[in-house]
Amino acid sequence: MTAKVDYLDGLRGVAAGVVVVTHFFQIFFPSVFEGNQQISHYAFERFASQTPINLLFNGNFSVCLFFVLSGYVLSHRFFQTKENEIVYSSALRRYLRLAIPAFCSVVIAYIAMRVGFGYYDNIRNVTMSSMPDPFEASPRFGTMLTETWFHTFFTYGMQYNPVLWTMTYELLGSFLIFAFILLVGRYRMRFPLYALFIWWFLDSYYLGFMLGVLLSDLKNSEGINRLSFLQRPWVTTILMLFGFYFGSFPYVDPAGTIYSALVWKMDGFSFFVFYHVLGAFLIIAALLTNHTLQNTFGSKWIAYLGKISFSLYLVHFTVICTLSSYLFDQWKNFIPYGMNVVVSFAVTLPVILGLSHLFYKYVDAKTLQLLSAGSRQLFEWVRKQKKGGATRSKSNGISG
Repeated sequence: MTAKVDYLDGLRGVAAGVVVVTHFFQIFFPSVFEGNQQISHYAFERFASQTPINLLFNGNFSVCLFFVLSGYVLSHRFFQTKENEIVYSSALRRYLRLAIPAFCSVVIAYIAMRVGFGYYDNIRNVTMSSMPDPFEASPRFGTMLTETWFHTFFTYGMQYNPVLWTMTYELLGSFLIFAFILLVGRYRMRFPLYALFIWWFLDSYYLGFMLGVLLSDLKNSEGINRLSFLQRPWVTTILMLFGFYFGSFPYVDPAGTIYSALVWKMDGFSFFVFYHVLGAFLIIAALLTNHTLQNTFGSKWIAYLGKISFSLYLVHFTVICTLSSYLFDQWKNFIPYGMNVVVSFAVTLPVILGLSHLFYKYVDAKTLQLLSAGSRQLFEWVRKQKKGGATRSKSNGISG
């Protein structure tokens, strides 16, 4: 169900890279997220937080890109073939496909906690970050198991590896997609239902999944690319500009910024989520209709980053809270603050990439291979059973 599209994988890889930068900023330049200038280390932080420059560290926008991409990738083969078995196969594998790598990432964090290699708390009085220390609590094996296999996927839990807060959305969003396309994916009535679901999830992360399915439907159903009218350079430019504008909606109060016009009085409405999802939708629509962008994001190194993107997402936070924090702590009395952050990042990044490569090779890829093989065997067995049942029925009818 999830056949690779290199340029979409490439975009996912770039988004995962931004998430890594985001967490460096969250620890070392927290004012860009908290809007508190008293904890600012440099003047650029205020400017960066209130302008499209924040795309470089806007991890929430990157997460919204993940969700829209999931909606597209999990449904595009169904719309190409209209075969239910594709959906059943993907649904059967989905929980374990997410949970096994997530569990392995938590094991890494758990081991780091057990050996006392969590240094984030040592530097908080210098960096002034208010982000909770994931290594603060005493590690418990039972807690690790329940958090990973249950809370992470059903209650938005995130203990020990906070980036896993997205896994509940990924799992439930996936099954929202599967149910939608199985029930109405062949019928024209699905288009009014898109409007209904989009309205229902308007300021929810689940909006991203529905918009991704809509893009997949428009591009792939009946062999007709209904997005072809967007295949003009000026249209792509407009989509990208508005996508970046909405996607860079700031973490800080938008009042007095170029984003203030986007906010109106509406109690309980999350403009932060809505605009990030909308921006992600526009960027991916542009990518789906522009060959230059596709060639760029499908290039060798960006595509490779996409291949390891899930692994990169899962392991980086633990490395930042251990190795990066340790290096910064060791050098904080010897080199200036900004230089310390740059050097710590430069030393840590190859470690994160190397660990992500190994994690992909020995965990993520192996998980995909195992689940794919198991799925194929199960459906082959089901087909044989059906064939055998049909043969027996035919034989019984002849003898009667």
